[in-house]
Amino acid sequence: MQPLDTKGVAPFHTFDPMKGDSASELADILDSIREGGHDLLTNLSESNPEIASNLESQGVIVSSGRKSIEWDDATILFIALRETTDDGGPAEPLDRGISMERLGRFPSDDGNAIAYLREYLIPESDGDTGCTLLTQLDSGFRKETRGHDNLSVGFGGLKLHGWLTINDVSNLRTYLQKSSWKVASDELLDGGVREIVRHLVIILKTAEKRGVGILMRAHGD
Repeated sequence: MQPLDTKGVAPFHTFDPMKGDSASELADILDSIREGGHDLLTNLSESNPEIASNLESQGVIVSSGRKSIEWDDATILFIALRETTDDGGPAEPLDRGISMERLGRFPSDDGNAIAYLREYLIPESDGDTGCTLLTQLDSGFRKETRGHDNLSVGFGGLKLHGWLTINDVSNLRTYLQKSSWKVASDELLDGGVREIVRHLVIILKTAEKRGVGILMRAHGD
């Protein structure tokens, strides 16, 4: 297909490297606390030292529990899960070339390439691996999945969509490359699904090589 016109599309989406496989666990802990459950953050250093270390490196005292943390839930998730350098700075992006640009500024109404895949990629079967992982990446933290936006919308315009663990990354890459999915006949943009898949596979392969998962974020309105 011809290169997609990406000018003037908002919002912009990014796919950030994520450490560990604890996104679901931490999201459930924060939801439980919000609903009045036991504050499992107080013993996070023992139950999940990697998450605790990420938060403590930013000045959080996890042993004091949720009430001692001024950040909103979405910010806690982002700080706890993102991959960083040894000095705490942002890690190297998964891609600096055309793939991240094509996925980040997709020319659909909402600019969301993963939502476009969910609409126009026909899976092998309803609710199969591809469906499950694309939904988790696009809306695992959002109201569509959680019933609220507390884990999705945060301070300073932070907008988390969802995640893939390193195992999810490998499973989705295998699915997109080897499964017998099809493209809907009413696809909005000719060749759009296959264009997205091509660039998404590049991002997934990079994440596999680095041994990291992926956090999906939106930037802008």
